[in-house]
Amino acid sequence: MWWLSFRDGGVVFINASSLVHARLLAAKEGLGRVAQFVGGHFIDPERASSIPPQYCNRMLSPIEVRQLLGLLEREPRRQHAGRGREPAPPAPRRQDGAYGRNDRAKPAREG
Repeated sequence: MWWLSFRDGGVVFINASSLVHARLLAAKEGLGRVAQFVGGHFIDPERASSIPPQYCNRMLSPIEVRQLLGLLEREPRRQHAGRGREPAPPAPRRQDGAYGRNDRAKPAREG
């Protein structure tokens, strides 16, 4: 599911496989003008299941968006054991003072 934002503060929640797909579906359904599109955000499936169906596949006013966010904030957070990955440990510091692979010293320029 994708959250599409429009310049006037309107929002569309739409099921699609990508942001481009979501924009195309919204345009096809007449949900917001293409020129008014501001941005889009992926909504993970767990969070998407919390969005009531009456808020999907239509243009929401800024007031409706605030109401929906209020509903979602009041919903208890679900804890899943083993969900996600542990953060990676910090890269060890090399003797030359650089961190990680992409921090290679550049050769001195001859001039």
